[in-house]
Amino acid sequence: MKLFIYESDEEWTQSLAYAKENDIDLFKEKKQELGGLRDSLMNYLPLRFQPYILDGTLNTPDVPKHVREDFLRWRNEQERLFENILDAAYDEKQKTLAYMKPKGREVFEQSLHDANIVSISRNATQVVLTLDMAGGFTAKSIISLTFNNIISEIGKIILKQFYIYDELRKTANGFALRVIFDCPEVEWTIEAEELDAEFYYRPKTYSDFAASGNFSGYVQTLQLEHGLIFITPQLKKQVIGLQQHAPFLMLKNSHLYENEHGVFVDTIRVADKLEDCIHFIHTDTYEDPYAHFSEPVAMQDLEEAALGTDLELKVRAWNTMYANPVQLAEKINQILMQMNPAQEDDMMQSVFIRHFNNEGILATELQAKFKDLLED
Repeated sequence: MKLFIYESDEEWTQSLAYAKENDIDLFKEKKQELGGLRDSLMNYLPLRFQPYILDGTLNTPDVPKHVREDFLRWRNEQERLFENILDAAYDEKQKTLAYMKPKGREVFEQSLHDANIVSISRNATQVVLTLDMAGGFTAKSIISLTFNNIISEIGKIILKQFYIYDELRKTANGFALRVIFDCPEVEWTIEAEELDAEFYYRPKTYSDFAASGNFSGYVQTLQLEHGLIFITPQLKKQVIGLQQHAPFLMLKNSHLYENEHGVFVDTIRVADKLEDCIHFIHTDTYEDPYAHFSEPVAMQDLEEAALGTDLELKVRAWNTMYANPVQLAEKINQILMQMNPAQEDDMMQSVFIRHFNNEGILATELQAKFKDLLED
């Protein structure tokens, strides 16, 4: 929550003039903005600012100047305090990572922001939290956090909440994790003697089939030796075999099948149809779905590939030249001579041409040709 307020009389004067020229009711907009934040502001701001929330002037030029300046000082101080808290929490987490097992350390070295809770399993001494990382910032697709020998737990979490922010610290008894979840917003803190993690990845071909729903075609691209796992909100089963016919997957000690009522693992209904199960297949082994873009193009094919229309070949060709600028200097200059700065992708040109120039391989003529990019 942040209320926008112009910091000087000059800014207000300019804003009001712009609003008048463009027939904008700035006071109405500010009133609506303040009204939308009113409840939060009344709970959060010091008492001395509350009269100006109630009369609707806090974010307008009608608020007394000394009040505006006081508010801005207070807000800036709060921002500094918050940044200090974030820095301290980050330092504490970095210290804590040294005490964690390798998988747990790897998980918390990365961000869990925007992970979605898909499963919560608990008993008297253990909580297992399973997170779908589809909207997150990691190559991992599913992460499970297991808290063993629970010491304390404050706050209640539910399925489909989003992981927003966390703080992790080593305690005398084990580990404490504080998380802010959203939708609905809640603060959840748990302390346990042990904190373990498991994680899996999407198979390399997942993105090729996720939208199409071609489950049988997808299964035929999977590699059993990479360690396939079938994970739904209700269960987790190892895949021990792939078949050419429905239901296509063989699960360890379980039977996957489809009938008119849906898809089942033993007696547990897991999906409406097999196509939905594309999202349930994960692997132990990370496979870079873009690895093929790093496959080098032979020198004799570089020019045709770099200047051609086949996007994959083009990317591979430019990546090949980027990785080997000195060895391919003559060929790179030949290709760049044929390029028109006004017709090519400016961003692509900027990245590659600056790189080649930094490597000292650009001919004088090319330095002049791409002068604007090099000087920008």
